[in-house]
Amino acid sequence: MSCHVTLDALYEAAFLTDEQFRILDCNDRAIELLRVTSKAMLIGRSIADFPSENTLADEFPTYLKERLTAVPFVVIECRIPRDDGSLFWAETVTHQLSETTYLVTFRDESARIDSLHRAEDANERLRAAIRDRMEFVSNVSHELRTPLTSMSYALTNMLRGICGTLPEKAIGYLERLHVDVKRLMTTVNDLLDLRQMENGTLTLHCATIPLLTLLKEAANALMIQAEMKHQSITITSSPECYVTADRHKIERVFFNIFSNAVKYTPENGAICAWIESQENTVTVHIDDNGIGIPPEALPRVSQRYFRVGDHVAGTGLGLSIVREITELHGGQFSVVSPVPNTTQGTRISITLPRCPAPDLFIVTHETTFSEMVQAALRPLGFTCHTLSEEHFILNQAAFSATSKFIFDGQLSDAAISEMVCKIRRRPDSAQSAILILTDAMEPLLKREFARWRVLVRSRTIVPEELRTLIGN
Repeated sequence: MSCHVTLDALYEAAFLTDEQFRILDCNDRAIELLRVTSKAMLIGRSIADFPSENTLADEFPTYLKERLTAVPFVVIECRIPRDDGSLFWAETVTHQLSETTYLVTFRDESARIDSLHRAEDANERLRAAIRDRMEFVSNVSHELRTPLTSMSYALTNMLRGICGTLPEKAIGYLERLHVDVKRLMTTVNDLLDLRQMENGTLTLHCATIPLLTLLKEAANALMIQAEMKHQSITITSSPECYVTADRHKIERVFFNIFSNAVKYTPENGAICAWIESQENTVTVHIDDNGIGIPPEALPRVSQRYFRVGDHVAGTGLGLSIVREITELHGGQFSVVSPVPNTTQGTRISITLPRCPAPDLFIVTHETTFSEMVQAALRPLGFTCHTLSEEHFILNQAAFSATSKFIFDGQLSDAAISEMVCKIRRRPDSAQSAILILTDAMEPLLKREFARWRVLVRSRTIVPEELRTLIGN
């Protein structure tokens, strides 16, 4: 009688069984759950017969007994048939009460399992819809990139005068059209990068790159848009610093940030950027005095497709691309609004791992030549080494993939050729930048150096051009 009272006190369907798991007693909830008319229809049946997928009914009691020697109870989730032929999902729990007695409970989990299955189906449909959408966007983007690239080249050539002198008004229209084409190209590239990041196929082609130079190039690409709104873009001068990164991807990061700043800063606004160097990292800060970002939107501003408030312009991908590319480089992205110590605008900061400045080897016998080169390249922050022909041979162990070389054309052609061959044949410096500054060179030898990917320029090169050549 005590067992009967105990069973009826349980909410779940409960069964008392013998050592072979044959039912000795059950509660009213068991009768209700299994939809039988009386307890007599359950007495004597084996619990092992209930799971609908159980094809090892004979071994089932042995399995339960072995498990119960190691754990206090055994939980099994399975489907169980009712007397009327219907099935329900049950969580079965088996306890050993004594040498010859076991307690088994069934809990109806149909609602939870069905909800879980519906959620899984919905998630799979959502994933399929996202895959289809991204596949469509990717295909359209690929189709758009080719004509946009052609249009950009054509507009650039027209602005350079390939079609002759153009009226001032026509030049203005062409410049605006070129800006729109570049904006479309940026959107297309964002979408293609997003697709690659989702697939895990985005490849970074990393090299040692000058961060300040890259920041200035990204800002210069948006000067026309800024001038149209009478905005100023300033970059605080600082020593050049270097990071190991994909040049084009990081340039896109800065371009997207400057583009957002120009877009959301009113006319006559100001955008400024500066670099903060730490021991192992370098941080680029870009401030604007625009409309800013509401506090509630800050946590989501770098999520894909998120756009702030009523500002429907753009795709909502700019800052998400910035964040994801930065994180792929092992860096950090942050945004604050308003700018610290002000009441307006936005500050976006990008932190990247820092690397040592490249070694620049100047091969010459003339001190004045080395001093001229170092003075011109001082803003690039290279670690400069002046070598004679003899010292060149002795210092080869210091050459690396990031090393750069400038040869004085006053050296003999044979000596320069031999040293260039040594550089190019070393696996660790085969791709290094090599520049020869000379007053004159035979065309045939110049073509041979070009085949070795060596630049040849005049010894009277202006410092700006020298910085551009060797810096890039």
